[in-house]
Amino acid sequence: MRICLLPVLLLASLTSATADAKKPKKVSTPYGGKPHSIPGTIEAEHYDDGPPEVAYHDIDAENLGADYRKNTEVDIEKRDDASNGHGIGWTREGEWLNYTVNVTKGGVYCIEMPVASNKQGGVFHLEIDGKDITGPIRIPDTGAWSILKTIIHQDVKLNKGTHTICAVMDQVGPSKSVCDIDYFKFTITEY
Repeated sequence: MRICLLPVLLLASLTSATADAKKPKKVSTPYGGKPHSIPGTIEAEHYDDGPPEVAYHDIDAENLGADYRKNTEVDIEKRDDASNGHGIGWTREGEWLNYTVNVTKGGVYCIEMPVASNKQGGVFHLEIDGKDITGPIRIPDTGAWSILKTIIHQDVKLNKGTHTICAVMDQVGPSKSVCDIDYFKFTITEY
C-alpha cells in the first residue's frame, strides 16, 4: 500500500508561506524621518534608523566611539575636522550601512568623500537598491587617522526616485581598517 504525502506536504508548505507573508517585514527608515536629498550631502553617521541587520551591520556589538546616536553598534567617532563634528570609524570588512535617499534629478554624478587612514586603507563600494554603482573605492594613506583627505569618484549613474544606498565595507588594508568616513556629497555632472 502506498500513501501519498504530497498533498499534506503541499498544505504544510502553503501554511508556512502564508504565515511568513503575514509577518511584518523589517525595514530601515530614513534618519530623522526624511530621505536624504540627492544632489546633496549625506553625513556618514546619518545612516538609516532601524535595528542591526536591517539598517546596518557592524562586526562588534558596541559603539567604539562617541555616544552620538543611542542604541547603535555602529562606531561613530567625534572629529573636530568633520563637517558635522562626527564621522564613521573603526570600519571592518563585512560591515554595511543603509541610507534612504530621494534622487530629485536623474543623471550622472560625482561623489566626494573625505576619508582618513593611517597607512593605506581598504576597499569599499556603494550600492543602490542592491546593485553596485561605484565598483571598488580604494582608500589611500592620508597620513594619520586625524587627517581627512577628499577622494572623488566619477561617473555614477542615478535614477530619479526614492532608493536605498548601501555603503559596503569590502576589505581592510594595511591600516587594519577600511577607513574613517566624514560624508558622501553627490553632485550632478550630466543630466
